[in-house]
Amino acid sequence: MRVLIAGDFCPQYRLAELFNKEDYQSVLGDVKDAIAGTDYSIVNFECPIADEEDKPITKAGPNLRCSKNGLKAVKWAGFDCVTLANNHFNDFGASGIKKTILACKEIELDAVGGGMNLAEAAHILYKGVCGKQLAIINCCEHEFSIATESRAGSNPLNPIQQYYAIKEARGKADYVLVIVHGGHEHYQLPNPRMQETYRFFIDAGADAVVNHHQHCYSGYEILMVSPFFMD
Repeated sequence: MRVLIAGDFCPQYRLAELFNKEDYQSVLGDVKDAIAGTDYSIVNFECPIADEEDKPITKAGPNLRCSKNGLKAVKWAGFDCVTLANNHFNDFGASGIKKTILACKEIELDAVGGGMNLAEAAHILYKGVCGKQLAIINCCEHEFSIATESRAGSNPLNPIQQYYAIKEARGKADYVLVIVHGGHEHYQLPNPRMQETYRFFIDAGADAVVNHHQHCYSGYEILMVSPFFMD
């Protein structure tokens, strides 16, 4: 099973102009060829679909958004799934979140990590790929986008809750993938807390943990599962 996981995608400024003209080839033509060689492909969709009637929330940093064509570009490129747990998903409130989720369903694009409440945002995505069952868990660090029981948003990084999600997925799927959005932008190394948390996810039963948000390349490590967690 060949799974491709891409980082932050936000079609702003020049990209927005091209995508609104449905010129996807200029930006994603080469990417499309790479995606075609995979069995399942995932990208972090780091902005909601919103228009002039949607009001930006009060927050630090920019309020990002795009039109539905930004999501159509993802589909055109060949991506199968978008992750919605990131620090910009709630930039235009519940209305932007709802439009994004509905657009994913409309163009038949899988989505994980976001919802109209915490239960929906924490939902595990199960997908049949190459005759195997793949489970995808998506969460993000706490900024301005976190869902609650009564508020739309992204699935928060909570090692206790992710532990239970991994255990559930381990009993239902052949492979368990955890995708986290967080860390320090433009810094290539994970901090000690991130490293400890992600190693814990592997010990709990995840086959792989992938992190994005830094906007730069980082490294990787291969771990053996701790005997403490083995059944």
